[in-house]
Amino acid sequence: MDDEPDRTKRWEGGYERTWEILKEDESGSLKATVEDILFKAKRKRAFEHHGQVRLGMMRHMYVVIDTSRTMEDQDLKPNRLTSTLKLLEHFVEEYFDQNPISQIGIITTRSKRAEKLTELAGNPKKHIAALKKAVDTSCTGEPSLYNSLSLAMQTLKHMPGHTSREILVIFSSLTTCDPANIYDLIKSLKAAKIRVSVIGLSAEVRVCTVLTRETGGTYHVILDESHFKELLMYYVVPPPASSSSECSLIRMGFPQHVTASASDQDAKPSFSMAHLDSNGDVCLTVGGYFCPQCRAKYAELPVECKVCAVAKKCITRRWKS
Repeated sequence: MDDEPDRTKRWEGGYERTWEILKEDESGSLKATVEDILFKAKRKRAFEHHGQVRLGMMRHMYVVIDTSRTMEDQDLKPNRLTSTLKLLEHFVEEYFDQNPISQIGIITTRSKRAEKLTELAGNPKKHIAALKKAVDTSCTGEPSLYNSLSLAMQTLKHMPGHTSREILVIFSSLTTCDPANIYDLIKSLKAAKIRVSVIGLSAEVRVCTVLTRETGGTYHVILDESHFKELLMYYVVPPPASSSSECSLIRMGFPQHVTASASDQDAKPSFSMAHLDSNGDVCLTVGGYFCPQCRAKYAELPVECKVCAVAKKCITRRWKS
């Protein structure tokens, strides 16, 4: 043993001198260095993801979350459900940062059923609030991949041809309880040009392999929580646009926030159009975002006008698209 050369083992080499990249600023803080590392990692993903190809600007994506009993496993801390929801909150923020004129929706599946947690929408605050509430979800029964995909397809198949239609499945179970032949559904998804990708939390499942291969998606199984986060970030960048995808002009407005005091004689208090779907208390306000076409008022952006159907986006994010 003493005659053997002193060699560093491969599993030790990966962690050698990793602390050298961290440098303190004048105040002794590491915040600037950490932010620089995160910024470089984001740029690297953006440049190396697809190269010089045409990407889709408008995306419609449903995220399917497995909330079956396997999500109570503690290989991710404190358990799979809590870890997944926390990572998805960050994913939603990054998704709308890179895709400001896209939409996302969330579906959960347990006890052989599937239900929508949020509808397709372009407001990240609503999705993040729903994910925070879902932490208290009881994980029971088996998931139904068929019901989840079918529920998502009912909405996505009606989306315009110039947008991308995507489903991202976070699948924890090794089984799925389906009411019909899922391979027939896979053919329907392929015909509707819906791309399905899967992130597995346990092990590779044959039906998921076939599903992603036939619809043009990707299939990955996580190694740990950091790998899970890295895989989610892979779906932040828009996928390559199909050569057969339609091209269309989209009407869009970029209203600026109008503020006025209650004492202003010209100010006219009014309701926000968002209150039409609200079950809570509504109140009259004098400020807000006014549609440049029909002058309907909204309290926040982004939103699609309920009157003239023109999409309203924040002007500060227009350059991203």
